[in-house]
Amino acid sequence: MRSGRPHLPSLTILCVLLLAGPAQAQLLTSLFPEGVPGYGTEQGVTVRSRARPAFEPLGVRADTVMIRPLLGVSAGYDDNIFGGPARRGAWQIATRPSVLASVERSNTSLGFFASADDVRYPTAPAQNRTDGAVFMGGTIELGRDKLTLGAGYLARHQDRTELDALPSDRPVAFRVENMRVSYSTVFGRLTTIPSFELARWRFANTTVLGLPVTQTARDRTTAQGALTLRYGWMPGRDLLVVARVLDTRYDHPALGQASNNSTSWQSLIGVDYDDNALWRYRLLGGVEYRESASPAVPITTIGIVDADITWSPTGMTTVRASATRGVEDAAQSGLSSFTYTSGQLTLDHEYLRNLLLHASASLRHARFNRTGGQQLGFSFGAGVTWMIDRNVRMSLTHDVADVRNMHLPVGTVAGDYTRNLTLLTVRLGL
Repeated sequence: MRSGRPHLPSLTILCVLLLAGPAQAQLLTSLFPEGVPGYGTEQGVTVRSRARPAFEPLGVRADTVMIRPLLGVSAGYDDNIFGGPARRGAWQIATRPSVLASVERSNTSLGFFASADDVRYPTAPAQNRTDGAVFMGGTIELGRDKLTLGAGYLARHQDRTELDALPSDRPVAFRVENMRVSYSTVFGRLTTIPSFELARWRFANTTVLGLPVTQTARDRTTAQGALTLRYGWMPGRDLLVVARVLDTRYDHPALGQASNNSTSWQSLIGVDYDDNALWRYRLLGGVEYRESASPAVPITTIGIVDADITWSPTGMTTVRASATRGVEDAAQSGLSSFTYTSGQLTLDHEYLRNLLLHASASLRHARFNRTGGQQLGFSFGAGVTWMIDRNVRMSLTHDVADVRNMHLPVGTVAGDYTRNLTLLTVRLGL
């Protein structure tokens, strides 16, 4: 994957939104940060994410190590913290410290990233939570080949406002341990990239309407092997072929329920195009075949999509569209899995040199494969960021989320809801 900033490959971490939005499925890729070697997923540089040397913190250098600490403090109001038809609002205060340490050498890139996210509701302390993350990774260039290694640990909470979330009394704590390795080899215009990834998910117990509900049946381990072939027929224009095998094993199957263990095969083909000016897009489409270990769970075959398009009509404006479709494991063992489809459109505009405007809209859909029940979510957001100087920036954001449920058993997930969240954030960096 090409970086939009080859001269500063680790600076992308400064724009990380490590926390997923307040209402989206717990997709593993949405939990990882940009920029850490082995974990970067950014497809293109936008007006919002591009480097601005005059407004970026200088960092602290210790010998060959560059250290970049950040502190974000937010305050605002959430008008529906439980994500249900009966609204209950609360003021929210969030503190988000993070630090990136990186080393860049001629043939080696190393990175370490750690962050915390503490969210407090003074009038609803039961909803308080503290999350954390640690990532490390590196790349080693061996001639024209490249070895990439990464490992990460996440401690997070799942809100009941997310798709496929339990109607729990408070956010459900979970943790993810992840490691990945890939090796890129160049044969003329053809690049082969075999990779392997291992992830362990562990969930804490919770309560629903005051009654204890065990979550150990959600504990699982996933192993994924993949092979990516990239053929560059012109500079910045590549054909892609991707084949993956994903094996999921649950550690504590629920008694009396069909096993959720499964094996999936995915194949995708597409194009990666970058003309370094007007357009940047990566379009992949294909098929996923998912077979469950239980004969009671039918085989699933669906079309899958991974698409990202960036359009820069001027140097001051960027429009970005993305879409994904695939199969995810459901939170409830009785629901087995669901097909998740999402699309997002974002607009970034540099109104002034130090004043950025942002707007976004997204559509999310979950269709549960055993019951036919569905969840449909819409969200809209707008914000403005004022870069006061290289050490201080301030942003004001407002987000609206709406989720509707269709043909799902009562009590399976949280009810229909509309939610508004307004935040004022100050970010400090050295």
